[in-house]
This record gives sequence, C-alpha cells and structure tokens, in this order.
Amino acid sequence: MIESKSAPASDALVETLGVAAEPAPKGHEPEASGAVKPASTDLSREVEVKFATDAEGFKAALASPLLHAGGAASPARKLTTIYFDTADSDLQQRRIALRVRRDGRKAPVMTLKWTPAASEGLFSRGEIEIPVRDLLPDLSLFGGEMGELLRRLVGDKRLEARYETRVSRVLRLVNRVAARIEVAFDEGQIVAGERTCPLREVELELKSGEARDLYEFAATVAESLPLRLDIVSKAERSWRLATGVLSSPVKIKPAALPAELILDEAIARIILGNIDHFVANWASLRESDDPEAIHQMRVALRRLRAALAMFKRVIPCAEFELFRAEARDLATAMGPARDCDALRELVEEGPLAHLGDKRNFAPLMEALEARRFEAYKDVRALLASAQPTSFVMRVSAFVERRGWRNSVSGLQLASLTEPVAVFASEALERLYKRVLRRGKNLAELPDDARHQARIALKNLRYGCEFFAPSFAETRDGSGFIRGTALLQNLLGAHNDAASAEHFLSLPHDIDAARAAGVVTGWFARGSLIADEKLARSWKKFKQGRPFWR
Repeated sequence: MIESKSAPASDALVETLGVAAEPAPKGHEPEASGAVKPASTDLSREVEVKFATDAEGFKAALASPLLHAGGAASPARKLTTIYFDTADSDLQQRRIALRVRRDGRKAPVMTLKWTPAASEGLFSRGEIEIPVRDLLPDLSLFGGEMGELLRRLVGDKRLEARYETRVSRVLRLVNRVAARIEVAFDEGQIVAGERTCPLREVELELKSGEARDLYEFAATVAESLPLRLDIVSKAERSWRLATGVLSSPVKIKPAALPAELILDEAIARIILGNIDHFVANWASLRESDDPEAIHQMRVALRRLRAALAMFKRVIPCAEFELFRAEARDLATAMGPARDCDALRELVEEGPLAHLGDKRNFAPLMEALEARRFEAYKDVRALLASAQPTSFVMRVSAFVERRGWRNSVSGLQLASLTEPVAVFASEALERLYKRVLRRGKNLAELPDDARHQARIALKNLRYGCEFFAPSFAETRDGSGFIRGTALLQNLLGAHNDAASAEHFLSLPHDIDAARAAGVVTGWFARGSLIADEKLARSWKKFKQGRPFWR
C-alpha cells in the first residue's frame, strides 16, 4: 500500500461520490463518547495489477519461479469478505466498495475502496482500513469530511450485506528492481444469495518502491504465464453475479486539462485516459457480443495513436512511435469484427428496415453472422493472449517514469513546463491547416484523396476533444467539434460502401447474391445523399472560427 500523492481526501472523495461537501445531517454525527474513535482522514493509495485465470493457469502461477522469488510462501489463509451497500446500490453506482473482512481468527477489518481521479491511472485505488468489533460496518468510524461525505451519501438508508467472497489466499513477496511487490494468490468463490461462481485471481500489489517497476514486472508476468489482465474488482463481479447485469461498453471521458496544467502532465493524462478507455471495454467483450465494445476499443487505440503522433512532432521520443505501431496492430486485428458489426448495423437500419420482406435478406445476414462469429472468436483470443496486457502494462510503466523526458533537452525540456494551451494551440492549428489542404474541392475528390481528408479530420477531431477543456473558461469548442464529426461521417459513407462491396463480392448462394445486389444499390444511394450534404457542410466548416484562436 502506497501513501497517496494525490489531493486531500475530501477533494478526492467529493469528485468520486459526486455529492456536495456539506455538513452531515442531524443524527449522523459521530458520538462524543462510548464509541470507537473515528478514523482520521489520512488517505492511502493502493497500486495493484490483477490477473484472472482458470484452474490450470492458477496452478502454473503458483509453481512459477517468477512469482516465487525463492522465498517461503505464507500459509494459506481463509478470508471471508462481506460487501455492504444500500438496497438502491448507492455505493456501487459510484464504484465504491464497503466491506468487512475476517482473516482467520484476527479481528475484522472494515475497508472503504473507491476509484480515484482518472489522472491517477487505471491501477490506483483509494483505500481506508479500520479495525471493527464484528462483521458489521460502522460509518461513524470514518472521521472528518470523509465520514461526513459517506454518511451524506448513505443518509438514513440501511446498509445491507449484499454478497461475499470466500477465498484461500497465499502471499509471497517479490523484489523487482527497487520495488517490493506482494503477490496474492486467491482461489475460492463469490456468493450472492443462491448464486455462486469460482474465483481465481493473482494480484500484484506495490508495497514499496516505484509503480513503474510493478507495471514492467506485470508485463513480464503476462508474457510468461497464462494470466489475463482483469480490472473488474471483486465487489463489482459480486454485484454483477447478484443482479445478472452484464458489463457495459464504456465511452471516453475527457481528461481534465485545465489551462494552467503543464504539458508534461497533460501528456500523461491523455495517454492514460486512452489506455483506461481501451481496457475498460474488455469486460463487456468477454461477457457479450455488444458491438459497441469493440468499437470503443478501436476508438481508444485510434485516439492514442493520434495523441502520440502530436506529441512526437515536438518531442522526438522513439517510444511514441513504437506504441503507435503496437496500437495500430491491435486495432487492425479487431478490424474484421468491427467491419461485420458496422455492415450488419447499416443493413438492418437501411435496406432491411425499408425494403420488402425481411426473409429475402436472411441468407445474406446468416452469412454475415457466421463471419462475425469467427471474427469475434479471433478478438477474444487476442484478449486472452499476452499481447494486449503486455502493451497496456508497458505503456503504463512508460507514463509512470515520464519516459519522454529522456528524449528532450534545452528548450524542448523547458516546453514541457509550459501551459498545455500553448502546445494545444500550435498542434490544433497545424492539424486544421492540414484538413484545409487535403479538403480542397472536397466534394470532387476521388476516393483515395477523400480517405486522406477523412483521416486528417479524424485527427483534428481527436485533438480538439483532447484540448477543448484547456480553453473551456473562455471559448466553447463543442460546435467546432460537431462540425468535424459531421464531415467525418459524411466522408465515411464512401468507406461504408467500400466495406460493404468487399463483403458482398464474396461468393454467396443465389438468394444471398440477390440481397447483396439490393444492399449495394442502397449504399450507392447513401453515398449520393452524403455528397449532396458534403459541399454545404464543408463550406460552413471553413467559415467557422476555430476555438483555439
């Protein structure tokens, strides 16, 4: 457990809970006497990487010299952890876990965990632990503003035991470079009423040293053992088991980039924000066929590539280009699945919804679904491999050590301490001028040139989304961003038609081929409609004032 380097506890929790820092209601003040002394608001930051695995993978991890380090393991401990929440799941909705754990015959410990600000990274969690007398939580033991905020959130609602985990835990300590890492092997089950599911996890927690060493070690572990990165907490897994609710796709949350933030910190926040966005959609893909999950993963990777390209232009860091290439490879591997999803959606919302008997399209849709099924198998196999986990951990280590600083000196190094708005204005102006160059006579351009213009628009849009918060106090960038998105979508109509034509040109039986002809005609019509709007939208875009000027 690492002491927090973040904001004071009250600020962090206000952001997490989303409630006002007002005095606690009457009846919720800590008792003046006759009670255990409330805990202070001292805050700790837990930094850990968790892997999930199956029985064979768990056995391999236990036996691995990499996770043994030659030292004796602790005796297996029986941990019973009970999670509490209101009947309305007020805590879970804010990604807060309140639990009481018994470790053998030791006194129970009440723990509060929450997801801190996004700038602290995907593997960091806020944590407070307080000894208690029995297996029941007592919010009065959380002192100061921390306790007031919690009690305000829960109010008069009763805290209920919602689910529990029962695991056998083995602990080991591993030294890696200057870091001391605790390895916890947890095997057992989650119990939610009458529902149960197996639980096998290997957790790497930083006890001392630098987080970058933990992340690099985690990358080595993933490359050596059949373990997969899993950011879903035990509390959330338990809640999903109890409710039957599947993980949902997650859209990007803009990084907090106030105008006074220096460029060095902005680089870290933007990279971590896109890595978080990428990983946050893994659970949805593992649990369902929701097409939005793969779409959001590819968006995250494209945004990361766009950001790294902007940074590399002024900071000649070789790792920027290395990670760009890896992000491209991952996105490319997911491309066939996304193409199937996009084509299915376009057919369902287009000709299938408006033309004739749906049975006429059945052979074509069955062929598309078969291809989609295989493409999804490939993406899930990719996620189960070491490649994406290793990529995420190495990028996280790079950000933690601010690896780009080693590539600059003199004036370039000084530029890292300038307000992010200075870099943003120059970067966005350059991207805007590239769009104007590539978009000249946009409506008459051939397909290849349109594709290049669309890429330029996409990069400009991502750049605007990154940096608009830096200008928010004086200028609103939302209208400009909507304009770039509209042009990007209009140009995308040609891409949609090309993707559809490629799939529809594959050998099909006669009924599927007939439906394919109808779909091809529908997309050709859509391209013509898009072209009619394109010239008007392009003219309006050029007349608009960029918000960074």
